[in-house]
Amino acid sequence: MKDPLVSVVIPAYNRPYFLEVALSSVLRQTYSNIEIVICDDSTDDQVQSMLIPYLERFSCIRYYKNEKNLFVQNFHKCFQLAKGELINYLMDDDLFHPEKVQKMVDVLQRFEDVSLVTSYRQPFDQHGNLLPPIKATVKLFEQTAVLNGKTFGNYVLSHCINVIGEPTTVMFRKADLTENFGMYRGKQYSTLNDVASWLLLLSKGKAVYLPEAYSYFRMHPEQNRSFDVLYAPLTEWLDLMVDSRKDGFLETDHLFKAALYTHRQYVEELQKVQDPRVREKVDTVEKRIDSILRTLK
Repeated sequence: MKDPLVSVVIPAYNRPYFLEVALSSVLRQTYSNIEIVICDDSTDDQVQSMLIPYLERFSCIRYYKNEKNLFVQNFHKCFQLAKGELINYLMDDDLFHPEKVQKMVDVLQRFEDVSLVTSYRQPFDQHGNLLPPIKATVKLFEQTAVLNGKTFGNYVLSHCINVIGEPTTVMFRKADLTENFGMYRGKQYSTLNDVASWLLLLSKGKAVYLPEAYSYFRMHPEQNRSFDVLYAPLTEWLDLMVDSRKDGFLETDHLFKAALYTHRQYVEELQKVQDPRVREKVDTVEKRIDSILRTLK
């Protein structure tokens, strides 16, 4: 069987040192049929300067400097420029295990009805030190697991936790992602863009979870912690719950109500925050949840 081309797509932004480490982790892959697509949304030329020797040495790297900041649309540009049958995003501050691509390609070649492959991911800090798991990164299974897509999606939605992983974690077939990355049923998500795309993929087939740490998720002070990033999920989780039912997720009122109550508990915890912007968002989401619950049996 011919080895499919894998596109590792990297939306870059103002982090040349982290990007160089991330890029090196791709160049060390045991799988060889890889192209690397870097779309640079940086506000300066530091990333471009860092990449010059790599572009001269490695023909598998394609680099594009955006004329203006594309923000979330930079993810779209990466995807559109990718030529591979299989896609794996790589955030410019994360890392791949050397065998990540090979292991995930093997799964997708073995199972035609699998639309998403993920794995345990290991958190680490800005200095490269491994960190203990956080709530979202706890290992789900000790052995490789083949999961029903709807069931896996229901688990994510009912717990309001992205246990599938960040964009770095997942490999999928390009043909299966029928909307731009981060879009679900025509709506563009900002902070839950990965969850939105995972639900789209899970609506089409099964998932495979690998228990080994094939991705490394960097946690550091430079990550975006703006108001929108921290509190947009209040609305976005609710939107995903509602819209995903059209694809067969949370198919019973019982499952839907359980997910809504879980989300409401999280929203209620934020009532103590004094910021009026938070209070306004909390009040809006609470009213919307209560309105939906009144329509259910």
